[in-house]
Amino acid sequence: MSTHCTKHAVSPHSPRPNIILILTDDQDKDLGSLQFMPKLARHLGEEGATYQHGYVSTPMCCPSRSSLLTGLYVHNHHVYTNNDNCSSPYWVENHEKRTFATYLQQSGYHTAYYGKYLNKYTGHHVPPGWDQWHGLVRNSRFYNYTINSNGVLKQHGDDYARDYLPDIITNKTLQLISRSAMSSSPFMAVLSYPGPHGPEDAAPQYQEMFYNVTTHHTPAYDFAPNPDKQWILRHTEKMLPIHRSFTDLLMTKRLQTLQSVDSAVEKIVQRLTDAGQLENTYIFYTSDHGYHLGQFGLVKGKAFPFEFDTHVPFLVRGPGIPPRSVRDQPVLNIDLAPTFLDIAGLEKPPHMDGKSILPTFRRPDKKLRDAFLIERGKMTFQRYNVVSQERRGVWDVEDASFLSKNPVSLTERLSVECKKPRYQTPCSFKQKWVCKKRGDGSLKINRCKDKQGLKASRTKYSYCRCNSGEKFGWKYVGLDQQGMKIPLSLTRKARSVMKQQGGITMLDDIAHEEMKEMDYLVEDIDEEIRDLHIFNNITKSTGCGLSRINEVCQQKVTDEEPSTWITSRSTIKHQIQQLRAQLNELKQIRKYLRLKRPVQEKEQEKRRHIKSGGSSIPFMEPGTEVCLCNGMQEKEAIKQRLKEKDGRRREKKMERLLRKERKKMKADKKNQRKSKKQDHCKTDVKMNCFSHDNNHWHTAPLWTEGPFCACTNSNNNTYWCVRNINTTHNYLYCEYVTGMITYFDLNVDPFQLRNLLYTVPDSQLNFMHQQVTHLRTFSGEKRFLERKQRKLRLKKNKLRQKSLRKQGMRSTKLRRG
Repeated sequence: MSTHCTKHAVSPHSPRPNIILILTDDQDKDLGSLQFMPKLARHLGEEGATYQHGYVSTPMCCPSRSSLLTGLYVHNHHVYTNNDNCSSPYWVENHEKRTFATYLQQSGYHTAYYGKYLNKYTGHHVPPGWDQWHGLVRNSRFYNYTINSNGVLKQHGDDYARDYLPDIITNKTLQLISRSAMSSSPFMAVLSYPGPHGPEDAAPQYQEMFYNVTTHHTPAYDFAPNPDKQWILRHTEKMLPIHRSFTDLLMTKRLQTLQSVDSAVEKIVQRLTDAGQLENTYIFYTSDHGYHLGQFGLVKGKAFPFEFDTHVPFLVRGPGIPPRSVRDQPVLNIDLAPTFLDIAGLEKPPHMDGKSILPTFRRPDKKLRDAFLIERGKMTFQRYNVVSQERRGVWDVEDASFLSKNPVSLTERLSVECKKPRYQTPCSFKQKWVCKKRGDGSLKINRCKDKQGLKASRTKYSYCRCNSGEKFGWKYVGLDQQGMKIPLSLTRKARSVMKQQGGITMLDDIAHEEMKEMDYLVEDIDEEIRDLHIFNNITKSTGCGLSRINEVCQQKVTDEEPSTWITSRSTIKHQIQQLRAQLNELKQIRKYLRLKRPVQEKEQEKRRHIKSGGSSIPFMEPGTEVCLCNGMQEKEAIKQRLKEKDGRRREKKMERLLRKERKKMKADKKNQRKSKKQDHCKTDVKMNCFSHDNNHWHTAPLWTEGPFCACTNSNNNTYWCVRNINTTHNYLYCEYVTGMITYFDLNVDPFQLRNLLYTVPDSQLNFMHQQVTHLRTFSGEKRFLERKQRKLRLKKNKLRQKSLRKQGMRSTKLRRG
């Protein structure tokens, strides 16, 4: 960070000035709020300069405050709405470290912040650059709030004497001024008051003031509908009587809250005077944006590019500023950060977009700028094309090229979705879907088969599973009363992990009775071997057998009488039947042995089979045992299983019907609630609406006329505007994400009642379009780098020309010599 002095730096023999910024929330200028702040007018307006053209670059709380702190346009700090990126990790890491406070603190200023910070500020950290930090958590409140007081979260209640936030901000500022009188270091303080933002809780002593004020009834008040303006205003009808009553009472409550700020201005000026600091202190007064109450049929709010939302109070008092002076230069909220650094004698960082207005303090005719950008919203043209069903606007063919977007293919959508954590492999706890790759490398989304590392729970019955003609089968053991296996069998992968972690082997699960059964089977195998020895004796008695030369029977056997041949054939047939029975029993024994084989032996056998080219060994689930096949029992078990399966199917069907009925009842209740609202809330278009009832406000004056609803904004109210103010032109030109274009000439229509786009020549339209295109991508940092590179090129060109001149002079001397 650069801390070098500029040309405007104060003399080293004089102390650097103090800086105080008084910032209100949602304060209008065009609705007449300054008319009801006489102390502000007396101490700042009459004793300092009033900037007639004070504006904000965006009419939204958090984006505007982010611009004020950093000196950046919205498209450069990326805080587009009160939710999107507001006080986010990105903001904290990239921009919060480069606010004007960090530069001033490093240069020796004592910095302090009191009041509202950013809408989504959670209070879990103290932003860098502030020596004293008393930041409000979340949005504006007057009572029942939390403040981060130098890193400690403090809760406040609803007691006026102890908890009223505007008075707390004022009192802490007065204490800071008193301490500064005993310090040689200058101070910089931000006083961020919550008023006149909602919930509009005025101090008790002001709750009887400003009834029946109608200064907000401008020519644009209830001027609706507006078919020549943007989408939201084309769908906004005239207000109902209840809406008009609400705007009047809200104006009263807003003015009442501002009285605490007006009183604070006088107290601060008086304390500076007592401390001998007034003549060396700059006091700035402004708001984060304007406000509307009934303009164009909009009951309340901000977020529009018109004067009532972007035009803000801007007053300055301080050294070198003539009293009762008026300035016509357009000044912005992004100019405050460079101005504070300039007052402190610091160079403006190259990344800031704003300009210092310090030169205009002493030179009223100093040119600052003609045009500036007003932008709002984060919806892109591509996004609008996706969510809208049709395109409307006045773009020509060339301009419409940037509205188009190629459709997203299924492969592209899958590649995007598969990067999300909820589709990552392997399946985690309660994960339902997982992305997998096919054999050709393409992606697919499948349901997770193994939830929580276990197989999906299936009902397992304890009947004996038998193949046709077999004496032995197998069945599950350890089932609970519901037929569920205990414990659930782990998947192959889980068993592998369990084995690596020293888990229990299958041999440890064999019961003592099963060991005895194994001994009996070994004895049976020994008897089968003895039977095989008897087989040799039978072969000898029949005279038939398979010799090494493939001779089946001796010639003398076949040549004997037919009775001998018949006896031999019967004997062989009996032996074959006996051997088949023995073979079947041996297969059953082998099946049982495979079932009871240890895991290590299974893996070794599997590797041997794979190595030898054989097929893998059939896998038998653990937790099973051999059983004796019984046809009748098997049929009964299957019948019982089908019966239970049918019962479960009926239960699931009933559950689906109940869910459907509950969903229908919920939708009916929602429709009933909607039907109770006013007719103007029943709309087929998507708007951002608010509701209000008798319980909304908790301090006087209270609302007593019942509930109502009003729609004030829409998501497609995204725009980029150029506001041009000079001696010859005073216009507002806007391009909306919907394709709508508006043009208002404020010299002939100061309240922007009519869109005069079709009266403007094409050449002027092209010029204004180029202005918007340039400002939408404007960056102070890029401009600084471009100027630096241009200077380097000019310097190189001068050196090259100088070198060429020297070479020419040498060659001339050589020729003469």
